[in-house]
Amino acid sequence: MNSIDMPTGWGDRIFTALMRSLVYVLYAFLLAPLICVVIVSFNAEAVQTFPPQHWSFHWYAVAMETHSFTHGLLVSAVLALVATLIAAPAGVAAALALNRSNWKGKAWVEAIFLAPLVVPGLVAGIAILVATAALNVRDAPVRLLIGHIVIVLPYVIRTTLASLARLDPQIAEAALTLGAGRFTAFRLITLPLIKQGLTAGMLFGFILSFDDVSVSLFLSDARTVTLPLAIMSYLQYSFDPSVAAISSLLIGVTLIFIIVLERRMGVKKLFTG
Repeated sequence: MNSIDMPTGWGDRIFTALMRSLVYVLYAFLLAPLICVVIVSFNAEAVQTFPPQHWSFHWYAVAMETHSFTHGLLVSAVLALVATLIAAPAGVAAALALNRSNWKGKAWVEAIFLAPLVVPGLVAGIAILVATAALNVRDAPVRLLIGHIVIVLPYVIRTTLASLARLDPQIAEAALTLGAGRFTAFRLITLPLIKQGLTAGMLFGFILSFDDVSVSLFLSDARTVTLPLAIMSYLQYSFDPSVAAISSLLIGVTLIFIIVLERRMGVKKLFTG
């Protein structure tokens, strides 16, 4: 036996400590930009500097009084909510049809439904712009709604399909044999069992719709501008901390939302089933 042999378990302890340190480093890497944005938002100066020399809530008031920010926030929130509410039942119907069918073209249809997950956003934005122009759809809100439904729909379909794949079809069949109609069996049996997957898809879709830039860039107009586009436009002419202030407010709202979601449903349980 070598004189430098370590006690039993030391190798595992060192490995565990290294992995834990790596996780902390990754957490710091991911959270550092957000923390910097929040700190900069309290800067009293007219230019974003880090660390701030003087502290103030002034730029939060400026952000809330900036019409482009408040209007863009309203447009993004309403657009993401309506797109999600429309995509949810459509996505569930498509997922049910794909799950229950067994015909030759099923794989191609599923690939078409999920294509927006892999197609670059700029390509999708140009394609939707060309398609809506060909259909003579001129209203920016309608174009944006169509584009954001395309963003949300694949996530609803994908997570719902994952939930349906884990669902025993004999459960719904038992309800049918006991006299329940198909809609009743879906409402009372299938829907509660796939609720977590559906909710996860809706959350993913809502967040991505709210934060979208590449698709909205081609479909908006001067009167209908989402918050990310409003921030980009503002940064072209000004670099004051009001952008950091509105970003910090969004970070705070998101954090509160995640905490409430964790208390109510459990984030890990929601996204892993």
